Amino acid sequence: MTAIYLEMSRDENHGGGSWAFTNCVWAPTEKQGGGRWPFWSKVLQIKEGDVVIHLRGITPKANFVGYAIATKDGFETSTRPPNPGKWDYCSSFYRADLTGYTPFHNAINLVNLFESRGVELNAYLDTNKKRGTSKRNVFFVRQSGGLQCLNGAYLSDVDDDLLLALLGGGEEITGPESKRAVVSVETGVQIASVRSRVGQARFSSEIKNLYGHSCCFPGCSISDDRFLIGSHIARWSDNEKLRGKMGNGLCLCLIHDKAFETGMFTLDQYYCVFANPKEMKPDSEISMELKANHGKQIRLSAVKPLEDALLDHWIRVGVEP
Repeated sequence: MTAIYLEMSRDENHGGGSWAFTNCVWAPTEKQGGGRWPFWSKVLQIKEGDVVIHLRGITPKANFVGYAIATKDGFETSTRPPNPGKWDYCSSFYRADLTGYTPFHNAINLVNLFESRGVELNAYLDTNKKRGTSKRNVFFVRQSGGLQCLNGAYLSDVDDDLLLALLGGGEEITGPESKRAVVSVETGVQIASVRSRVGQARFSSEIKNLYGHSCCFPGCSISDDRFLIGSHIARWSDNEKLRGKMGNGLCLCLIHDKAFETGMFTLDQYYCVFANPKEMKPDSEISMELKANHGKQIRLSAVKPLEDALLDHWIRVGVEP
């Protein structure tokens, strides 16, 4: 399931070479003199496809500058960064490789954000504290009545509630006095895109679980997760009401998902395949398979497809089964 992490780095050089900023996140495996640190070992929790948001610099000039995507799972390695700095003593390091660094339209100053989002962030800390042993490791604490970064919190958790409390849901955020934008409209759109990416990935994972990690198309035996997609019936961007609802999802293999997405087939009110005659081609193998399964019911899960979702799909692909 896709997760979001926050990298808090004071060091602009940050390892150098292929270990430099935007190439990866990395940390020593132990403290000098021994002992582990959870904000370092968290690098091992990163999975392929996870999102890492970057906070760079030293307060008061610390800014959220952008985000990147993990290309593979975090790992431990004896290979060393060219410039390990004060961690030169360490014989091995944690590392997770990144790609697709996307800078925010406008960098977001941390001090201004703490000031403008104090109510939301304090409420998040209160809720997180009630989680007890399952609480998240977050990058900031409440001290002397204010908010400040937790020293040494290199890599920390950012669940959807924290992302919403911190950066909002895509709207412009202004300071309480200056009214100047702390988070611009354009940056807000980027943050909304990150939330959407994570939400869709989480939904896909849940749909695969719901359908037992197997394509639900009649007679299809694909059960390898690498070739399965848990996707929306009514698209994420088209119907906000149905986002994340289990009845708005199907688990299909890559071929059948593409055929459904492009409107080669839909499902009728009885959850049976309806081959779209407008999209059938006489020399197409997939067209022949769809026609052969026309009228056959898909393999249903414990949650049946929603009528509203199917109606949305019928309208989008232009059929009336």
